[in-house]
Amino acid sequence: MQFRRLPLCVAVLACLAAFLPARATTVIQPSFDQLVGSADYIVRAQVKAVESEWRVNAAKPGERYIGTRITLDVREVIKGTPPQPLVISVVGGRIGDEELVVNGAPKFEAGDECILFVRGNGHSFFPLVGLMHGYFPVYRDIPTGRASVLRYNGQPLYSERQLDSSGTPAANFRSATSRPMTPEAFRDRIQQQQREIISREKQR
Repeated sequence: MQFRRLPLCVAVLACLAAFLPARATTVIQPSFDQLVGSADYIVRAQVKAVESEWRVNAAKPGERYIGTRITLDVREVIKGTPPQPLVISVVGGRIGDEELVVNGAPKFEAGDECILFVRGNGHSFFPLVGLMHGYFPVYRDIPTGRASVLRYNGQPLYSERQLDSSGTPAANFRSATSRPMTPEAFRDRIQQQQREIISREKQR
């Protein structure tokens, strides 16, 4: 995590100790199977509003930190039954010239479209499976209107197999005729994987 302005830094470091596990600084890329299986729900949504606020740390009375509420307009439910309206609560945000940054966490802005793998909303400091790995922005080409799925780092997603090949360049999954996955194609692969997970569980 990064903290802006030293006076806030010391207080928030102590505050967040109650939220973050000891190994929170290392985020291992989940496999596609783990992403799908671990998510409470998966949605395609557009960000309606991003509202940061000061919060009291219940574990350490007298201390506070910046948290953010991300209100989502759910366009499609891919897995699970998310609450309506869907509001994601995260640690971090900006109020005036005070800012709390969780390293690696995606930043949301109103109007953004994305596919989210949500887990532990209201209980986790950043409720996405694998932190940034559970965030897939949707890019729209203005001239054509074509929508494409990207990874958290802006690389196009050509195949879900990229998620099982950490460190392999995206270009390795691209053929001369291939295009990045559309949100619909990614949705179909997620739902197929979920059916496979359910089938395995029934056979146990």
